[in-house]
Amino acid sequence: MKNSTGLRCSADSMKIDRRGFLAGIAAAGVVGAIRAGAETPTAERAPLKVCVFSDIHYERNKWTNTENTSFLERIMARAERERCDMMIHCGDFMHGVRKDWQKEYLKLYSSSKIPGYHILGNHDQDQNDYRETCEAYRMPAGHYSFDKGGFRFVIADPNYIRTADGKFVHYSNGNYFKPGEGASTTWIPPEEMEWLRATIVGSPLPCVVLSHQSFERGRCDPVKNSAEVRAIFNEANAKRPGTVRLVMNGHLHCDNLRVLDGIFYWDVNSANYQWFGKVHDKYPAEYVANHTGAPHTLGWTAPLSGILTLWPNGRMRIEGSKADWLFGVTPKDAGYPVCDNDGRETRPVIQSADVSLNI
Repeated sequence: MKNSTGLRCSADSMKIDRRGFLAGIAAAGVVGAIRAGAETPTAERAPLKVCVFSDIHYERNKWTNTENTSFLERIMARAERERCDMMIHCGDFMHGVRKDWQKEYLKLYSSSKIPGYHILGNHDQDQNDYRETCEAYRMPAGHYSFDKGGFRFVIADPNYIRTADGKFVHYSNGNYFKPGEGASTTWIPPEEMEWLRATIVGSPLPCVVLSHQSFERGRCDPVKNSAEVRAIFNEANAKRPGTVRLVMNGHLHCDNLRVLDGIFYWDVNSANYQWFGKVHDKYPAEYVANHTGAPHTLGWTAPLSGILTLWPNGRMRIEGSKADWLFGVTPKDAGYPVCDNDGRETRPVIQSADVSLNI
């Protein structure tokens, strides 16, 4: 993949190596990366401000920090304090929508004066049909778009199983855990691919594309037909430079920024924790008794979110956030790898950046 750059990860260090990222920024025609204290250009329309967070996984008394609604409340308070124009969650908001406390959680999110949007994650329909989730989340469908503040937000939905005979079935009621012999998960079906192309290539506005799973990752559960999706992005940018400016995803609970084919990709960290297949015994027994999934997770002490500001001229700024490790337990302490199979580091951070695309 040309012009591909990521933040390198070292198992011996918790620091980000920005040198490779900056080199890729320059190669892709992006200037002013990681620029502190930059002034807003004067002859511009007002920028659009978005509070972005992902993978909060509210499942009462299961995962870390799910004993109450404080993590979501703190993210919403930040959005209001920063005077954001909208909030958007990049998937895995909850695991179902039927229980009273799940309905109350949705009611809390929608109670803000700031509009809040959803993206379907794989877990959002674990306990019910995905259409029921869409209705509860006030989504017209799993994939949809809307125009706001001079930008088009395009929400993709890769939550499909491709069966052995080539049919596409949406995730519902946890069916993707056992997709069937010869089947595979995480696909954009042909009909949605046609919709994506029409929505993006024909857009009169610059586009921000969002999905739960990644279109740029290589090893850790990427969208299976990512190359076809990126071809749509490149087609749009070839016709009108700057049409696709930013692509965001959640899902793998890691923080990463990358430039690929002149497009900025943001792998949004979880607001809450990282999940591991192997259990650990580092958390207090009384905490585990009230958070049954905690032995599979390493949590943060504070919720992570990013304030994304978008300017019409191609400038984008992320004001990140950071936390400490819950009970001070790090991946090394729990016997876990520091990095995933794509070399991305587990740490309680959403980094800040200030970039301008050369469009």
